[in-house]
Amino acid sequence: MKKILAVLLLAIVLIGCGPKMAKQETLDALAEARAALDAAQAKIAELEDTLADLQAQKSALTDEISGLEQDIADLEMKIDTRCNK
Repeated sequence: MKKILAVLLLAIVLIGCGPKMAKQETLDALAEARAALDAAQAKIAELEDTLADLQAQKSALTDEISGLEQDIADLEMKIDTRCNK
């Protein structure tokens, strides 16, 4: 009787603690989530590149505006000096 009980207990432990296999649905959901993550990371990289390009354009345009404002100030000064004569 004790041997049968020991064998049953051992069988329950082995079956309960044995390797578990993931269901196909779980694997499909995991693959889908991984694909979504990869797509999101690619989109982030693309947007970061676009942001860097736009910041460079902004810097260039800001410099151009400063130059044009200086040109306007120089022209106004020339007009004032010639008209005051």
